[in-house]
Amino acid sequence: MSVEAVILDIEGTVCPISFVKETLFPYFVAKIPELVHSNDPDVKSVLAQFPQQYQGDLGSHMQSLVANDVKDPVLKQLQGQVWAEGYTSGQIKSPLYPDVIEFMQRSSSKLYIYSSGSVQAQKLLFAYVEDPSNPTGPSLNLQPLIKGYFDINTSGKKVKSHSYERIVQDIKTAPQQVLFISDNILELKAAQEAGLQTLLAIRPGNATIPDMHGFRTVESFASLQRRNCN
Repeated sequence: MSVEAVILDIEGTVCPISFVKETLFPYFVAKIPELVHSNDPDVKSVLAQFPQQYQGDLGSHMQSLVANDVKDPVLKQLQGQVWAEGYTSGQIKSPLYPDVIEFMQRSSSKLYIYSSGSVQAQKLLFAYVEDPSNPTGPSLNLQPLIKGYFDINTSGKKVKSHSYERIVQDIKTAPQQVLFISDNILELKAAQEAGLQTLLAIRPGNATIPDMHGFRTVESFASLQRRNCN
């Protein structure tokens, strides 16, 4: 079956899972004291969206959410705002796998991103990509290669099939001609239930996968050119 659109997960699929946990999360946590006492109207409006019972100690609440990797929509929105400063200041660059960069630059399929991170955070990640051939040089901007972005606010949880049904409706492509690539088996099962093609990303540092998972796998996006996905 040919592929007209490819939907990409982010951490553990297009970049190391360690980037989020060892770079993005610590950067955000270090900014929490500043956020709690911020007079910025935009920041204050987001903080006000946390449940009332946590308003007395927002710092501890946010640290707990990050430590437990809770997919909280309010937290994700706030993280996007904080990471924007890191990217634009040059303190953060996204370490996308070189094979992913090459695939995105050469692909004739429509490319989309679906992540639990906010759309804002997704756009930043692809706008400030470390150049593998010149890590200390200017960032690569891959945003023009991407047709659209989806997160848990726009499309729902990634482990629910209706989320993928909503996305294929949005991109106006038959589900059987859409390929979803992720390192998460539960997400792939949900996508399959919605009729999408799937690939399980196998990357260094990813969680151990059961032997009898039942999914086709991909270790390098270079192989996608041989699967009618380019």
